[in-house]
Amino acid sequence: MLLFQFPEWSEDLTDWNREMHVKCTYNGVQLSETEFLKNWLTDGIQIKILFPFCLKPWHRFKLQPSHKDPMKKKKGQKNDFCFLTVWGMETELPFGSPRK
Repeated sequence: MLLFQFPEWSEDLTDWNREMHVKCTYNGVQLSETEFLKNWLTDGIQIKILFPFCLKPWHRFKLQPSHKDPMKKKKGQKNDFCFLTVWGMETELPFGSPRK
């Protein structure tokens, strides 16, 4: 018990299990799981992370409004993917600046 709240390890593990790593071409185009570039050493590859995991001390309870419009995307909504840099940091675009 930390700061009078219980940690939610099971929810963190569920989020961590959702994270997937996908091989991509130099430009960020996804490859299938069985496919691999023949000249990857000279052409280059990218690693795309789907549903990147971030450890959270507490999860917030999500209220589900009944009149929510599924087509409307909230402003500032987080993307469900990122790319991995050479230094192991996350970036929005292939070879982009690292996230803060």
